[in-house]
Order: sequence, then structure tokens, then C-alpha cells
Amino acid sequence: MLRQICAKDFHYKKWSCAHSWHSSILFLHCIYDYKDISINKMEKIALESLRLIAADYVSQQVINELRSEGIYSIKNNPNVHVNVVLVSTDKGADNVNKILETHARARRNVVIKMNPELSIKEESDIFSILSFQADSNPYLELKKFLQLYNICIEKHSMICFDLSDFLIIIRGRNVISIHSYVYKKDITDALEHIKSIYIKENGRYLLAITIANDYTDEMKVITLPEKIMLPVGDYIEAFPDKSLLYLTITIATPKTLTLFTSVPL
Repeated sequence: MLRQICAKDFHYKKWSCAHSWHSSILFLHCIYDYKDISINKMEKIALESLRLIAADYVSQQVINELRSEGIYSIKNNPNVHVNVVLVSTDKGADNVNKILETHARARRNVVIKMNPELSIKEESDIFSILSFQADSNPYLELKKFLQLYNICIEKHSMICFDLSDFLIIIRGRNVISIHSYVYKKDITDALEHIKSIYIKENGRYLLAITIANDYTDEMKVITLPEKIMLPVGDYIEAFPDKSLLYLTITIATPKTLTLFTSVPL
């Protein structure tokens, strides 16, 4: 299980898992291309283990807009593990606990501030309080967050990354961001874009790679795991020793390289 390990430890632990991936990872094809992920082209996302809750009228409008774009929580699902309370106004910030009392309990309660200036009181029932970077579009960032959760947690990783690991990354008060690039063949240039993101000593990070189920027997001969793992390993080596970094690989389309950052306040 890849848990609570610094960058260099992770690098060597990663290679201990590489041989087991060789027969199951379905590797790369076509000509390389990259671009920032188009949120408008996301497939429909029905969240099973995450419940979206509005703390105020503005947040309810956000949830309604997400649903119109095909992103929603399944109603009355008995297997909800995370309550995510969206807060957009001062009134909503004061209502978080009252709102939670009207919903079924979950393993963890997470508050997402749609306005970083809002003040949320720390309560024993609140596991995490998240906000987006001040210069970002909070609605688009929320969509990317839900997409990442769906791919990495609900679709399940090919290596040992799960909900417990995700919760470790977001626990407490944090500013979060998601940076994603699509690739087709060579992941190196996508890594160059990710490398431009400043890594903080106390940050918690998830490097998420999605691959496609589209290989042939002939391609396995020339497209080995090292095509991805060598450049990724070099990137991981550059992380500060005190930072917390996880890697996850999932079969999903489009094929992307994503860095999820969570920096404690």
C-alpha cells in the first residue's frame, strides 16, 4: 500500500510495483498531443459514494447547474462515504452544521468554499475545509475535483490508492487545485507542463495517470511501462522530501496526466 511516503521513498516503492503492472497496464498508441482538459466534454458522472449538499441558495444553483451538465449524486444511495457541503454565502457558512443534521451521516464531512473569503468554523464533525485558488474559476475547479474523485475513487485505481488515501490528502484546511493535460503517446511533454506548477514543502499531492484499454499484442513489445515510469520517476525525484505524494493509475478516457495539489493553510 502506497501511503504517507515522501517523494524519494515513493520513487523506489513505485519500481517495486512496476513488474506487476507490466501484464495489466494497457499502454500507449498514436501520435502525441496535449491540451488542457476540456471540462465541457466530460462524460456523465453519477457519484455513488459522494453526496453533494447545498448550504445556501447559491450553492443549490451550482448543484442544479452541475446536474444539467450530467454531474450529480445518486439520490438515496446507502453507500455514501463523503458528504460534500458547498458554501457560497455568509449565511451558508453559518448553516453548515444545521444542513448536515438534515442529511444521512457519512464517513466524512467535507466543506468546499465557493468563495475563498468565507469563514467556516471548525467543528468536530467537519473533516476538511477546502477552497480554490483566489484567481481560479470555482465552478470549473469544482467540476474538475468531482471528475478526479470519480476517476480515482469510484472507478478504482490499478494500484493501491483508495478513499482513505484521498482523505489524507484533503484533511484539514487546504487550498486545492487540479492541473490536467491530455496525451496520446508520449507523456514527457505533458510532464513539462506539470513541472511548471510550484511544489511546496508542506504540500500534499496526487499524480494521477489515466490510460486507455486499446493496446494490441504487437504494441506490448515496444510500449513498456518504462515509457511512462522513467520520466514520471524523474519528476517524482524533484519533490521536496517533506511533501506527501501519491501516484494512481486508472483505465479511463481521455488519457490524462493530472496533478492534484492540496496545500494546508
